[in-house]
Amino acid sequence: MYVKKLLSLFLIFGVGTSIFPETPTVNLSNLGETPIFLAKSMLVFEDQTLNLDWDEIQSETYKNKFQTFPSSEEAFNFSYSKSTFWLKVHISNPTEEEIHSNLVIAYPRIKTLDLYVKEKLGIKRIPSGYSVPVEKRPYQSRFFVFPLRFAKHSETELFLKVNSPNAINLPIQIWRQKFYDRHEIDDHVMQALYFGITIAMIIFNLFLFFILRDESYLLYVLVVFSIAITIAAYNGIASEYIWKNSPWLDQYAINLFISLVLILFLLFMRNLLQTKKILPKLDPINLVLIAIQIILSIAYILSFDTFIRWLVISHSITSLWILIIGVMCSIKKQRIAYFFLLAFAFLFLALIVSTLRALGYIPTNVFTIEGPQYGSAAEMMLLAFALADRYNTIIREKEIAESKVKHNLERSNLDLEEKVKERTFKLNQTLSAMRRDLFVAKNIQENSIQVDPKLLKELKLVYRYLPVSEVGGDFFDIIRLQNANYRILIADATGHGVHAAMITMAIKGLYDPIKEFELKPNQILEIFNDEFMDNFVSLNSLLTAMILDINFNEKTIQFASAGHPAAVLLHDGQKELLTKTGRMIGLKKQTHYDLSFAKFHEGDRLFVFTDGVYEAFNSKNEEFGEENLHKFLMATKDLPLGQVEENLLQTLEHFQNGPDRQDDLTILGFDL
Repeated sequence: MYVKKLLSLFLIFGVGTSIFPETPTVNLSNLGETPIFLAKSMLVFEDQTLNLDWDEIQSETYKNKFQTFPSSEEAFNFSYSKSTFWLKVHISNPTEEEIHSNLVIAYPRIKTLDLYVKEKLGIKRIPSGYSVPVEKRPYQSRFFVFPLRFAKHSETELFLKVNSPNAINLPIQIWRQKFYDRHEIDDHVMQALYFGITIAMIIFNLFLFFILRDESYLLYVLVVFSIAITIAAYNGIASEYIWKNSPWLDQYAINLFISLVLILFLLFMRNLLQTKKILPKLDPINLVLIAIQIILSIAYILSFDTFIRWLVISHSITSLWILIIGVMCSIKKQRIAYFFLLAFAFLFLALIVSTLRALGYIPTNVFTIEGPQYGSAAEMMLLAFALADRYNTIIREKEIAESKVKHNLERSNLDLEEKVKERTFKLNQTLSAMRRDLFVAKNIQENSIQVDPKLLKELKLVYRYLPVSEVGGDFFDIIRLQNANYRILIADATGHGVHAAMITMAIKGLYDPIKEFELKPNQILEIFNDEFMDNFVSLNSLLTAMILDINFNEKTIQFASAGHPAAVLLHDGQKELLTKTGRMIGLKKQTHYDLSFAKFHEGDRLFVFTDGVYEAFNSKNEEFGEENLHKFLMATKDLPLGQVEENLLQTLEHFQNGPDRQDDLTILGFDL
């Protein structure tokens, strides 16, 4: 333990000129309008057994074990410790007056804080700490205050017994009573000002939320409200006014509320900075951090001692992440991110200071105690400016858009009637010409994919070709090479309609001169791809294609596929997929395609098709899909080929709840 090691070093080497230092004396003649800080004037003893009482502490065994302890000018910081700490100081009043004073420990989260006053007349014990109800404390305040009177020419020894599961920070001061009363009034005015501004910001932005229905304003309200509650728990206002007798909340509330603030801040940041759109790869981390805060908060409630440090460290990590996101959005020149970053920088600094002080890495003083409240106030105001700027931007953009729309409408109305007449006439002419052209194109395309009846019989082929409109982007070709060898090409140009149909004509023009070459299917595809890139790359079109060489003597299929949907070979009640062996045609010259093989037996069945067969969508935007297609083909393997394809078309029509298709459809079925 950090504290134990430090005390051991002090016990070994001593402090000052004596191994057992004398109790320092605080002279009250120096007490004026400002307090005297006692940290540098107190000796400390750490009771790790938690069993020692007042009488044992006063015994000779422990009397000389009090040692000086490193501290700041204003306070001790023992961080998280299970030990009980005993502190003592000698108070001297050499003056001719009785001094009325207040001993103040300006930190509200100490569970046990008992004061022992040792005078000539005896010992007086005054219990305090958040385990003691507010109304039973010697002084009802958000801090722990002990009213004390020091007689003239008196010597008094004060002892404090301190124990708490929270971080133990002890800013110990002694005030003249009348000046502390004035200080407390001023302090309450500042607190009232802070919380008054907070309430005003909440009400105003809640009002804006109801008017604008913008989630950002509601999230801002929740963030500000949660920060206000957190600050109230942090500085003791909540203990003084909201929960006056709840040791559990005094112990747990502050870290739980900080987690709540960070969760709401992450949600607010995602909405305000649109991180899902601006930083899509990093946005999921925000959700992970929200989950971590929730999980650690639950674990913290179940086992305070085990998870308190983890929870405190997670606060710093989450705060740093929010700051990083703000920086990244600012780098992307997102205007509102500048306000967000500046706002959270104040809160981040406050949280880091609070965390480091709780863990004992920095001293406890006025800055580290009051810093979170000042930081939250600055953050709250700057976020309000951010929302105001967002509102102004929305209004300005709306006004500009409305002005443009109004101007365009006025200008358009002047020419609308004449243009409608003129365009209607031209459209009618164009439509008539298009109908004639499409009729001719349809006949040409249908003729280009006609299959020789002899081949239909030899291959036991049944096919369906159904373009979305009069013409489509699917194409297939079947030839007999020699003996029992047949070559099948199927291709699908991107898109459909006239543009895709023109690509099919290009496919035919390139394929016809090379289709009878005594080359493997993959070599034919490579030649075809290079020719397509040389001649038609300007068309900005791509296509998938598959070439299959079927040898009925050897019962083999050699094939190569340029990104085309897998053909399905059915044999022995099983399916075999003939998958792609290279990328789509039209992407890159000198593309290599692998050659694949498949064996078949008499009675097997082969289906080759384009993606329009399974890329059918219903009203719920659900796709029929390849898996359903494969299941259908397996389930109908005993039906005649023509019946299979007819049933498939009916199934797709029923799935889409109508005959309208989204893509061209081609399917070739072979009984091998």
